[in-house]
Amino acid sequence: MKLKKIVAVTGLFLTAVLLNAQETIKKKDSVIAIKPEKKEPLFEVKFSGFIRHDAVFDSRQTVDVREAAVVLWGKDVDFDANGKDRNSASKFQMLNVLSRAGVKVNAPDVLGAKTVGFLEGDFFGNAEGGINEFRLRHAYITLDWKKSQLGIGQFWHPLTIPEMFPGVVNFSGGAPYMPYNRNPQIRFTQKLNTHFNLMIAAVSQRDFTSNTAPYRNSSIPSGHVQVNYKNKDVLVGLAGHFEQIRPKTGSGLTNDFSNERVNSVSVMAYGRFETKPMTIKAEAMYGENATSFIMLGGYVGYTPASGPGLETYSTMATQSFWIDLTGKTKKIIPGFFAGFSQNDGATNPISGKAVAYGFSNMVGGIAASGNTTTRTINYIYRLAPRIEVPIKNLKFGLEAEYSAAEWGNADNSGRAVSNLNLIGTWRVVFATVLKF
Repeated sequence: MKLKKIVAVTGLFLTAVLLNAQETIKKKDSVIAIKPEKKEPLFEVKFSGFIRHDAVFDSRQTVDVREAAVVLWGKDVDFDANGKDRNSASKFQMLNVLSRAGVKVNAPDVLGAKTVGFLEGDFFGNAEGGINEFRLRHAYITLDWKKSQLGIGQFWHPLTIPEMFPGVVNFSGGAPYMPYNRNPQIRFTQKLNTHFNLMIAAVSQRDFTSNTAPYRNSSIPSGHVQVNYKNKDVLVGLAGHFEQIRPKTGSGLTNDFSNERVNSVSVMAYGRFETKPMTIKAEAMYGENATSFIMLGGYVGYTPASGPGLETYSTMATQSFWIDLTGKTKKIIPGFFAGFSQNDGATNPISGKAVAYGFSNMVGGIAASGNTTTRTINYIYRLAPRIEVPIKNLKFGLEAEYSAAEWGNADNSGRAVSNLNLIGTWRVVFATVLKF
């Protein structure tokens, strides 16, 4: 009996609680509904990218990467027994590997800073045999305060300035006339006042070199400093970059321990100007060991002609200049790019067997008198008119590009001094891009 009373009382209590939970709160003849509390999402994720198709014709064989998706310069002459140039053969292909996708993540504020992450990749591959494979382009975190920004991760090299990209149709952009690279880095940008900004950065090397070991073995990052002035119509700046590499830990006839280094300094001035009829962009650069920027250059190693001795090094100097004009019409947008770059050779050549190193040597373009192939380039130039037709998110682009390179037999500084040939080549690109 006692148990039945307890069960009955408990049942009545639970029924009262449930009925009370279903009631609304009445106050001043109005009914206030009880609503669940809304919570803001911790992260905001936005996807972006584009699908791109390229149809490309080249009038002769070229020095390039990824099946000529990025062209650098025309190949030197290669005569057969009958005096016919094998490299005069033309070529054509279509590619979609330049399509890319990215994600931007707006995260909760950290240390009072707006926190954003950006991750992007494409199908370009990290090596010639890896074309069509997905590769990392950017993996970058920024913390933004009112007057400063801290950036950490892989992003455009500080000399590769997004606001300064020429509007060319060719995927190579301004390369090999402008520095083109993405690097792991830590950079800090400070607004000095309304228009002036200062940036300092510590930079490492990953994808844009034939061998990362010399950069890692230097045991120190590259250093960068840059200042610019920016308003609504003008962007001008000056940048300086210092880099030290340790090419080998052992060299010479008996592979003795080596702590020989290559020190390089690069300086760049740039400007972008908005006028009523067009946008004008231009850069001028003096670069040392500029090969990691997909430019002419590198460094030269010197080994004693006879007897023991370590390989010592001298950086190569490169001058480069370019200008880009883009019209401000709406339906059909005209544009024109012109670039010139010169290989000045080793800054301090010495006696001994001279061998050039770097990306430009690996693909074919820079050499010294001791390389297996001793043909090298003195200078290159490019002229490229274009038109683009944007229709909502779709854009068609057509560009005719003429490039020339002076090839010759190299001396011990990496300059061409004899048997010179000026090689010209045409490239026609038709690109279709759908952005999302």
